[in-house]
Amino acid sequence: MKKNQIMKASAAALLALSIAACSSGSASTSDGSSTAAEPKTGVNSTYAYLLDTTDLEKPELDLSNADGVLKSILDKGVMTISTSPDYPAAEWITDDGTIYGSEMMLAKYIADCLGVDLAIETMDFGSTLVAVDAGKADMAFSGYGWKADREESYELSKGYIGDPDNDNYHTLIVAAGDVDKYKTLEDFVGAHILAQANSLQEMYVTDQILTLEGGDKTELEKVATLDQAVLGLASGKCDAVALDGNTAENYVKQSDGQFALTGVKFDLEMYGIHEGNVCAAKKGETSLMETINTIVDFVNSKDLYKTWYSEAKAAAGIED
Repeated sequence: MKKNQIMKASAAALLALSIAACSSGSASTSDGSSTAAEPKTGVNSTYAYLLDTTDLEKPELDLSNADGVLKSILDKGVMTISTSPDYPAAEWITDDGTIYGSEMMLAKYIADCLGVDLAIETMDFGSTLVAVDAGKADMAFSGYGWKADREESYELSKGYIGDPDNDNYHTLIVAAGDVDKYKTLEDFVGAHILAQANSLQEMYVTDQILTLEGGDKTELEKVATLDQAVLGLASGKCDAVALDGNTAENYVKQSDGQFALTGVKFDLEMYGIHEGNVCAAKKGETSLMETINTIVDFVNSKDLYKTWYSEAKAAAGIED
């Protein structure tokens, strides 16, 4: 289970990197003259450790008519993304205080395809899209799935799937001693459930439990981070936590028998087919998203994201 201290240390490290990235683009030589610094891309980029794309194929991009945020990215030489690093294997803070994950590797690949540096801003999940709206981030990568309100409010990329052979599901975890109480979604009516604010799981609880007979007696509490939700379950503050399947399995394995999977799954068919995760940009930034989708299509055709997800999953200690 991630520790807040690690996240604070990482935030400090990322701030230092951001300051360094904003420093002068020239360097002084021994005779006092100035020389242009090497472009901070590829193996020279701020987050070079995430992914070395030197030998990876890249799509051909026509950036001649770039406008809006895409043009700004190219002019600045930096693509800034927002993320909430509490969703392994997509993004999380490692034990050494660095940010890692398959979506961070994808962001690094996209930045390299554009020939720019990558900057990562970490924050609570609920703030990641706000940062895009406010212009503090060019795009947001934070384990998003498709939601109707997201599609209405943001430009969403095409989906990318890390493990197409794995059952993509969303569920609830409970205290191990209570697991026999919950066999169906109806059994959660009247329960106190925690879910991350603005997450898919918040939507699933709202649509599929609160609408059941007696569902108005159910308390859905929205929290900023998954750690808050899980700590709430550990302390007895709530009856259940709604999570995606992989994350739920990971928390249960790390709980030393304190938590249990209920086996209850939310119905995803009612939302149509929107496979995989997506990244988001400000509404109207079609030039940017068309370019991102060209890159995502190429990544999917080469199974690159599948490879990155597998590597990130192993690094996060998530077993198949």
